[in-house]
Amino acid sequence: MKNIKYIIAIILFNYSITFAQEYHIGIRGGMNFSTIKGGAEAGVDEKYSFTNGFHFGIEGLYSVNDYFSFGTGIIYTQIGSNYSYEGPGYYVFPEEGYFLLKSDNVTYKMNISNSYIDIPLNLYFRPVKQFELKFGAYLGFLINPSATGKMSFGNKFNQQLKYNYYSDKKPSIYGYNGGYLRVKTYDKDNNEVIRQTRKIANAYYQYKPEEYKNETFYNILDYGLNIGANYYFNSSLYLGINLQYGLADITNNKLDRSLKSLVDDGDLYFNNKDHYIYREDFDTNYNLQASVGFRF
Repeated sequence: MKNIKYIIAIILFNYSITFAQEYHIGIRGGMNFSTIKGGAEAGVDEKYSFTNGFHFGIEGLYSVNDYFSFGTGIIYTQIGSNYSYEGPGYYVFPEEGYFLLKSDNVTYKMNISNSYIDIPLNLYFRPVKQFELKFGAYLGFLINPSATGKMSFGNKFNQQLKYNYYSDKKPSIYGYNGGYLRVKTYDKDNNEVIRQTRKIANAYYQYKPEEYKNETFYNILDYGLNIGANYYFNSSLYLGINLQYGLADITNNKLDRSLKSLVDDGDLYFNNKDHYIYREDFDTNYNLQASVGFRF
């Protein structure tokens, strides 16, 4: 009877060691260097450039043998881009019955910061003890899209931009207390008229409510490819790089309007047959991650 107990204990001990060798869990975090890749409007200076953010999360791996593993995880990642636009444009005054200013030089400068929950699925190859390669794919869920910046309309006025693409869909129950700008305009008889607009504009300020009621500027789902490498200082601590190459269009073509031009019926207001020109370009995320990780 004692021998049987010893045999069972040895089997369980060996099984626990084998299990620990096959399954691993880890944490990693670090910096993101990201941008958005997409088409630019003709006849204007429009571009995306790199910005930085951060990421952190947990990952789990299953080791097939000493060389190959596969795994997944849950990673919070903050990515986006610095966006700039300069060229001809227009401006709609929602506070003044959608009065329309046209044909002036417009400048937008914004920092886009979008937060995702990413689920990676990777294959790992470890040719030597200290070095590991990985490749696979990821699925991302957008949880907090936002942007801040400034818009300048010719020499007429400057407006601060504070966009939260989710919460801006719901009007505040407290009203607006950010102050107003007074802008000199002209009526159809060329008489001077002072009109007002907000000092701080939200994400959908120049849209009509029916346009964004059931839509959001950024699409909720993102997906793409992963490729990276890890260098191990010991059996657990490593330094890694990972490139996320997006394959999904992250902007909603139903709200991605041209800033250069629109369709209007010739009067001074954005109404009747007037409408925005929506862009069909394909905007994707591009993100390089530098991580410090620890694997158990």
